[in-house]
Parts: sequence; structure tokens; C-alpha cells
Amino acid sequence: MENGIGKSGDKDMENSMENGMEKQYKYDAFISYRHVEPDQTIAKEIHRMIEGFKPPKEFYKSGKKTSFRVFRDREELAARDLSSSIEEALKESHFLIVLCSKRTPLSEWCEKEIRTFRSLHGDSRIIPVLLEGEPDESFPMPLKQLKRGEDESLLDVLAADIRPEEVLKKDFPGYEAVQKTDKGKLTDLTKQAVKLLKVEKYRIMAAILGCNFGDLKQRDKERKNRLILTISSMLGALFLIFGLFMTAAYQKAEQARQEAVQSNASILLKTAKDIAKEGDYLKAVLVAKEAMQSIGKKMLSYLKLRGEEFSIFHDAIYHSGASTLTSISTKNKLTYMSLSYNEKYLAYGLDNDATAIASVENGEVIRIFSGHTQQVKLPLFSHNDKMLATSSFDSTCIVYDVETGESLAKLEIPGIPMLTKFSDDDSALFCIAFRDNLADFYVFDTATWEEKSKFTITEPIRHADIKGDGTEALVVLNANVEGQLTRRSMQDGSIIDVLPKEKAVDINGQEYELSYRQASYSGDKENILLLTDSSIKKLSLSDYTELFKQSIKVDSNDLKPLVEGTNGETIALQSYSKIYLLDGKSGEISDEIYFSELGTKYFAYHSETNTVVGFGADGHYSIWRNKVIVEDKLNYGGALPSELKFLQDGSKILANSHDGQTIKIIDMKSRISEEPIYARIVSYSNDFSKMLLYDGSELSFSSDNGKSSEIINLGDNLNFGLMKNGSVYQISNDGRYFTSVWQKLSSPKPFLLLYDLETQEKQELELNSISPLLRFSDDGKALYILDAKEGLKVYSTADLTEMESYPELQESATSFLLSEDGELLVLNRFSGTASLYSLANRKELGNIPGQVLYIKKNGEEILLKGIQNNTAFTWSNQTDTKTVAMDDACAQTPLSFDDINLYNEKSGLLLMIRNNEIERKAYVVDFESGQLKMSFTPSVKAYDVNGYISPDGTVLAIDQNYYAKIYGDDSIAHDYMSSAVYHILSEEEVEAEIEKILAGRVLTEEEKEQIGITAK
Repeated sequence: MENGIGKSGDKDMENSMENGMEKQYKYDAFISYRHVEPDQTIAKEIHRMIEGFKPPKEFYKSGKKTSFRVFRDREELAARDLSSSIEEALKESHFLIVLCSKRTPLSEWCEKEIRTFRSLHGDSRIIPVLLEGEPDESFPMPLKQLKRGEDESLLDVLAADIRPEEVLKKDFPGYEAVQKTDKGKLTDLTKQAVKLLKVEKYRIMAAILGCNFGDLKQRDKERKNRLILTISSMLGALFLIFGLFMTAAYQKAEQARQEAVQSNASILLKTAKDIAKEGDYLKAVLVAKEAMQSIGKKMLSYLKLRGEEFSIFHDAIYHSGASTLTSISTKNKLTYMSLSYNEKYLAYGLDNDATAIASVENGEVIRIFSGHTQQVKLPLFSHNDKMLATSSFDSTCIVYDVETGESLAKLEIPGIPMLTKFSDDDSALFCIAFRDNLADFYVFDTATWEEKSKFTITEPIRHADIKGDGTEALVVLNANVEGQLTRRSMQDGSIIDVLPKEKAVDINGQEYELSYRQASYSGDKENILLLTDSSIKKLSLSDYTELFKQSIKVDSNDLKPLVEGTNGETIALQSYSKIYLLDGKSGEISDEIYFSELGTKYFAYHSETNTVVGFGADGHYSIWRNKVIVEDKLNYGGALPSELKFLQDGSKILANSHDGQTIKIIDMKSRISEEPIYARIVSYSNDFSKMLLYDGSELSFSSDNGKSSEIINLGDNLNFGLMKNGSVYQISNDGRYFTSVWQKLSSPKPFLLLYDLETQEKQELELNSISPLLRFSDDGKALYILDAKEGLKVYSTADLTEMESYPELQESATSFLLSEDGELLVLNRFSGTASLYSLANRKELGNIPGQVLYIKKNGEEILLKGIQNNTAFTWSNQTDTKTVAMDDACAQTPLSFDDINLYNEKSGLLLMIRNNEIERKAYVVDFESGQLKMSFTPSVKAYDVNGYISPDGTVLAIDQNYYAKIYGDDSIAHDYMSSAVYHILSEEEVEAEIEKILAGRVLTEEEKEQIGITAK
């Protein structure tokens, strides 16, 4: 029971002071814990708490303030025995603090530390701290053996309890399970446990000081209150004397501080944008969040900086399809990578002598393994993901326990490592190393790590593959000689069989033998695949029956031209810039893939989704899926990757660039984009409730943002081609009328077609211009036609009779707008000026520099919104024009007369699409602030890119891809078109999506140092 403050408490403190004088220790406490989360974070907090604790004056030694020292081992031990430094620290420690979680009893090192301390100091100075579970399941055996009374339980031994409420629940799965499934939750629970330490620290310190918990807590509270009173009194006097001076000085200092903080945030946000351009969106987001940590809402530049932060967030989540998520720096030009079989982790050689494991989800480095003295080339997970083998240029292969980081074995493999492989059942490890012109083959027993067999091939080897069960190997020699390809026993290297050479005939009719370049065991486990520079062949492993042979030329410089699908059912083979897909049983070619503008250097193949991704030498990549190129010329950013791995579900590609010393994680599908529209956007109604679409053969309209559409059947006499733009195609707001301009072969004059979609009646009107500007009235009852010859004419949609004519409006224009009541008209001229005109009074009301995108008549006020160069403006006939400069990034792409600009009043979004011949770019801007929210790079070049914003401003669509492929001998070309569709997220939704992407990842200290972020 706790004692109140009084004489008994004073006596306790006096006794504790006398006891503390018995012996001088170097450390007041030694913290024993497992190097897992949250154990190590809590250990760090306890360390900081003890060394920063200020005891009552009764504990001052010789009148001097008492200080505390703590020993906390920061490194995971690799050896089985405690190091001499640990034993010395235990000997020199007054108390032992043991952090107890469900994983603590599994740690032999924690157990040894407790046993060692007990043997040195006995049982009375051990302080258990419970993190999770109950003592009987979280205490190591030596703690359970601590001396206690007959009527005492393990709970009586417990010194401090920092289990959050959720951890106390019976259905709590344990920290280990949470760490694997929900890192965000683990972080939150860790914070809750640390918060509990604010009270529980007094129990720990009471044990160290040898006094009562309640007494110590009350004394510390009194000390703090006295300190607060003292400081308050002093500050009161100072403020009374220097009030005015200090206020002015504070304001000036605070202003300078805020300016410095905002300037630093602006620099960091620019750094984040640069990182995003390189394709590491995840790190860009982390830097942006770091930049905004010290920015308050009342700061002058808050809105601007907040807008820049969200622009980076949008860049990270708004993609039409594939995009790089993050980059992992290997600092190793020679390493290959290994994907764990559960696909959670990625292993790679790090720097000059280490190996690392990173999360496939977010690229976070989970663990670093040491032990090598030179670069690691070949890391490899075992099939059960419990072991990691790492072959290095230091002529060793170290095998680690993935969970603990312990070194299980260090195998001597002289030479350059060329292959590392576990048997299918993980019972054996195979290694191949080159020495001069020799190749050494090793087989190790993974139970004992003893060498089971070793043999040497004394000729240079071109390729080798080891069968999954470890019984044999296929070996291809460099020299094109008899016996170039052999099957060999893995027991002693003896030749099981010599496979016959492939023969061919040269241009002179002379027969010659082809050289094998690759031989491998098929994924079907029954056959082998043989590859020469001119053919691929599949043989039965049992009797060498030829299952198929396909003549396909292969570039001798290609490192990995062949990729097999699941179980060998399909094969992808690269032939220079083409990729062929073959049936794995018959060898029949099912598809021939050619990325015309890419110059394919390397490729990845995913059989389940029938997807091929080609990477070009110019740093771009394209995606083919089910006979069409769905994404073309995407920017990879950085040096070309030469090693590629698909996840089993096809959701990600891991791309390793040896030259760039970087591994990138590529998301194969946008996280927030909706199902694309498999058509191009031709036009839309005035209110954007209807969208005109063209899929390469048929015109249709949609009333639900492109989710579904109805075909507009104009008859066989009217055929659509690959139109440059859709300016002469219009649909009314109610979806009843469609109009367009056509040319008859029998007449030199064009004609306007008005089609009633309700009655399917057609009306025609002869025109003098092939490209007039067309617009329906908002109620759909009138059709406005504007051309430079006849001016503006208004026709009834009921019978195409002329209702009104304005011949004075005979000027060329790029577009025109009408007010809702039809009384006002705005002409956007080619000169870059907009003219406001009263149709009711036939009077020009004024000229406004720029392009008007929105008109609103509100009583006597006329409101116009538009853009001029890189400025957004709001014009009113009653107030001054308001202008807002848009983000400089919007001015990076040249303007053209074919640009498309759209504005949505409800959302305040401005969509600007650049259609110049050099680069296609789309920018989405917040009209009121000018902040760039997001940008897109459509790959369409065959026609002008168009866009669409839904009436409520929540859906955005942009033309994205165009691909034409010729099928068969008839040479009939089929056009494939698609438009990307995005759901515009709220700020809350954006932040939630960002947290999903980060998945608990934070910037490491090394990353902060590289970026230039100083510690707080």
C-alpha cells in the first residue's frame, strides 16, 4: 500500500539515502529489452526519463543535485554469448529494468542478461515493466523464479504496468501481429504506452531510489509547483518593468521566426516537388509533411504553403494508371534483389558490405544485416521466408535468420558469386561461383550447414540452372562444342546426359551447329526450355521429345530475353524491340507486341493479367494488356532498370537499376482513378450534364460521367474519322438534340445536321463555313451558329427556321458563351481579347483582356471569370477586376490555339489542357487561389486532348491514350482510345489516402540529413 506524505515518508527517504551510500555504481540502471517495436521505443523513453529525472533534495549527494546514468544496448547481438561489454555493464549497474512483452521470453539474450544480473546482485534490484499480456506469459523464466512470499503472485513482482486499454482486452492479438498487419495502429499504441509512463515512471524511480511511490510522486509535484511559482513571480516582475519593451521585442522576434520558418518550409516543399519529379512520390509526401510541421494556420503564408503541400499530395495519388510509388537507394551497383515468398519484403545488397530488407508496401527499411566485408551481389529468401542467404564478393555466403537478424551460417564460397538457390523444400542451399575460368558448384545442408557436395567444371560457363529438387543441373558452356549442353548430377558433377546440338543451314546451304545461350527447367517441372539466338525449343525432360520449336531471333546482348508464366503455361520472349507471347504447350505465338516509340530494352511479363511492360533506353515505359497498349511512354525517371519483378497479383513491379543504384516500386494501377472511359471525349453540353464520346467507330453520349453511353446512329452515309477536335459536335443540355457539320461529295458546300435523339428525325441546313462555332441555348430550343462571314444566327431546333440574325458579329473567334437568359454573349477572339455583347440591345458592352470561361448575370451585375496568360481573373461591371497569379508550373508548357480551358463554378476548379505539338499537359488549378492542385501528362498526340468536369465538380475526365493496331492480312486498323476518370477527393479524403500510402513510414535520420532537415 502507498504511504501518505509525512514522517514515514521522510524516514523512507532517509533510509534510501543511507542504502544508496553502500556502493558506487557506474550505471544506476541497465535496461534489458528486445529490439522490436514497441519495446525499443519504450526502452528509449525510459532511458531518457531516468536520466532526466530530478529527485527531491533529500536525495542530493553532499548537497549536490543527483544525476542518473543508464545503460541501454542499442544494437541487436549477433553472437550466442553476451559480449564482455554487456557483462561489464551488468556488473556496474545498480538495478536491472526488464521490459516484458510476449516476445521477451523468446529472447535468449534477455534471459541471459537477467541470469547474469541475478548471479552478480541477487533478486532484490530487478524492476519488471509489463508492456503486454500477463506476467506468466510475458516474464522470461528467470523473472518467474524471483524470490517472493508464499502468498505473493507474479503481479507483486511487477514494478510498472504500461499496458494501454486496448492491449488489456482479451481479443488483443499481440504487438507482433499488429506490427505485421497495421503499423499505424502499432505507432498509436506505442504513443499510448509512452503516455502511461508519465505516471508509471514514479514507480520505476521509487524502486531505484528505494522510497514510496506515492510519496515520490507528491514530492515531485510539490517541486514543480514551487518552480512554477518562482518562475511566475520572476516573470511577473520582469514583465511589469519591461512590459512594453518585451512586447515589441517579442513581436519582432516572433515575426522574424515565422518568416524564417515559412521560408524554410517553402524550400522544403520545393525539394519535395523535385523528389516527386524523380518518381519518389512517397518520399516527396514525407518531406512535404515535414515542411508543414511548424506552420501555423495564422501564419501569413499558411494558405499558400498548404496549397503547395496538397499539390504534392495530389501528385502522389492522382495517376491514370501506373506510377512509381517510391525509390529505395541501394548504394550498390552490383546487387540483385530478392522478393520474399509472402511478398511483404524485398532484400538487396546495401552499400559496400551490408544487406537490407525493405517493405514492399512503402519501401521502409525494416532491417539491416551486417557481416560481409565487400558488396553483396545475390540475396535470396528461402521458400518459407525464414532464412536469407547473401552471397558477396568477399567469397562468403552468410545465411541470416530473417526474424532475429542472427547469423545462422557463414559459408566459404571463393570467387565471384553467380547463383544462389534454395531447394524447393529448403533442405539444401546451392551456390555457384566463378574462379578464373572455373565454375565451382556447392551444396549445403540447411539443417547443419555442412557441405554435402562440391564439384568443379573446368571450362567457362555461359548459363546454368539447378532443378528445384536439387538432384541435377543444366549447364551451358561458353564454347560452341560437342557437349556444350549437359545435364549433371548435383552430387558429384557427373554428366547424366549430353543434349544434342541444334543445327541450321547458312545462305550457302551449308549445315552448321547453333550455339545454346540458355537452358532452364520449365515451370511445369516436366520439361526444359532451350534457347539459341534464332529459336526457342521445349523438350520433355524424360525422353527429350520435342514438344515445340519456334524460330524467333534473339539479340545476343539481351540479358534476360525469356520469361515464363505461371507453371510454364505461357512464355514471353524478346526479339530485339518486339516481344512474342507463346503458348507454353504448343509454342504457338498468341501475340506480337511492339512499342513503336519506345525502343524496348527490358521487359516484365505477368501471365495472369496478360500484361507486358516494356522499358525503353530513353527512360520511359509502356504497358500492353490484352492486345492493346493501355499506357504509353510513361516517365520512369532515373537510370534504366535491368531487373524486374511482378508481384503475383500484378499490382506492383519492382524495378532494380544497377546503374542508378536504385530500386523503384511501381504501382500498376491508380489508387483513386475510376474505370476509364474506352473512348475519347469529343464535346459536352453547356452544363456538362452530357458528354459526347467517340470510341474509334461509333459516336455516343453519356449522362453519367462516362459510366455508360447511348450510341448516336446517324446512318451509313455519315462516317466518323480520326477528327482533330470536336468543336463542330454539340449536344443540348437535355440530351435531345445533337448537331454537327458535314461535307457531301455531291456539293462543295458543307451542311449542318441537327439530329433529334428522341424522335430520330434529321434536319439539314446548308452553311457557308466548314468550321462554324455552334452552341445550343440552355433550354435546348435554339441553336446558335457563328462564323466570320455571316455573323451570328439563331435557329429554332424544332424546324431550323431562323429566329434572329446578328450580321455585325462578323469576327473570327475561338469560342463564345451565352448568359443563362440568352441576353448576353461573350466572344473569345483569336487576338486574346473577350468582347461582351448585349444581344437584347445589339450593343457592345466592353472588351476584357483574356479568355472568358464563365458568365453570370445577377440582377444588374454582370460577372465574368476567365484566364489571361498565367493569371485567373474575375471581372464585374460594378467592381474592380480581381486577378490571381497561378502557380508558375502552369506556365512551363507552351500555349497553342488548340488549348482547352474549362471552369466549374461549384468546385472552383479550372482545367487547362495544353495541346501544343511539343508536349501535352493538363493542369487542374484552384481558381480562387491560383494554386496548382494536380497535373497530368496525356500520351495522346493523334488528336487534340479534351477534358470534362462533372456539373457537381466531383469527377474529372481527360483523354489519356490512343493506340492503332493493324490486325490480319486485310490491314484494317482498329483505333483504341481511352480517357482517364478521376474522383475529386476532399481534403479529408486526400489526407486519408496519403496515410494509406505511407503505411506508417517516416523519414529516417539518414534521409533527413540527405535532404538537409536539421534536428529540432
